[in-house]
Amino acid sequence: MNPAAILLTVLVLATPVAGTTHPDAGNAVSAHQSKTHPMRYWLSLPAGWTPGRSWPVVVVIADAHRDFRDNLQRFVAARGTRPLILVAPEVVTCGGTSGQTSPPYAYTEPEWRAVQEAGAFAFDDAGLAAVLADVHSTWGGEEKPFLTGWEAGGHTVWEQVLRRPERWRAVAPVSTNYLGRGLESGGYSTAPERRTLPIQVFWCGAPTGDVAQSMAVLHAQTERALDEARRHGFTTRPDRVVAGADHGPLPEAVLAWFDQTRQAPRATGAVSR
Repeated sequence: MNPAAILLTVLVLATPVAGTTHPDAGNAVSAHQSKTHPMRYWLSLPAGWTPGRSWPVVVVIADAHRDFRDNLQRFVAARGTRPLILVAPEVVTCGGTSGQTSPPYAYTEPEWRAVQEAGAFAFDDAGLAAVLADVHSTWGGEEKPFLTGWEAGGHTVWEQVLRRPERWRAVAPVSTNYLGRGLESGGYSTAPERRTLPIQVFWCGAPTGDVAQSMAVLHAQTERALDEARRHGFTTRPDRVVAGADHGPLPEAVLAWFDQTRQAPRATGAVSR
């Protein structure tokens, strides 16, 4: 086993005891592998986490650099006292070159063969379902999580939005790429949830360096995704620009919006445009 695979060896957790706070709750990030699927993921429990109750879940998709753990740490820092379980699955569809060994992935050669046999998007779809089932059964995560992802993570996020709206409570794409990947053969959802799923696009208000020159491409690709969504019966809302923010996953703004949606779900209905 290579060193990165050893680093990502699944943590064996003792059965939680009702009324006790988990020692890893707070700022810790731990590595896991689904019980029923090869997908690996990083997880952070909120401060004060205890078993015996339900906890809202936020799934965080990284950009093409696939710094899954470091990207999740940015959300851990922004979480504050919010009672959110944060999860970063090691998806293989977030842009860039697939089939990599570690870093950034820790999948074994047989697991990469499973990716190739299933197809990247089918692998991720089944893997996400398995990870969410684990989070629900092991840590009390709510069955419908929130979803966010930025830049090339948009390939994963938009495929999930357009195919699986019933899976998510609300979705926050951030400065996303979109090229219709995973949707080439159709398969757009007709589930009734597509009309009510809150989808809030976020943009940084002050991109710097070379990124500033590429924002037009991201805007064009995100608008294509929104057009596809509207064409297939989804309801969208005006984009939000985070003033003064540089290019990135915008965890503070995203988690604040999820918090608003969580606390007042009937007051955040989508606005057609």
